[in-house]
Amino acid sequence: MTKKEQYWSEHLAAISAENVTTKAYAEREGLSAASLYYWRKRLRQTASGQSGTGRPTRSKLVPVQVAASSQQRLTCTLTLAPGIHLELAQLPEPQWLASLATASAGQLR
Repeated sequence: MTKKEQYWSEHLAAISAENVTTKAYAEREGLSAASLYYWRKRLRQTASGQSGTGRPTRSKLVPVQVAASSQQRLTCTLTLAPGIHLELAQLPEPQWLASLATASAGQLR
């Protein structure tokens, strides 16, 4: 993720976390609501493997599916960035989460 994408992604995450309207958030932060809508659409397209032209983009990551047994249910999903999710069988240890956050901070930009 580029620095520009990370910048807009953080604003969009804040809108979701604060449960406010895009327009209200834009006014409060001095941003263009149109820019927020544009970046929401663009980041969703990127996450779904589409470019702005509708053509598939090249991804550095390979999608992986882990089949759970019929007795096992996944109970924890970590969202690292738009389109990047980890599904875990249980809540990981806080130290592991901290290590993951530190290690991925530079990788997801």
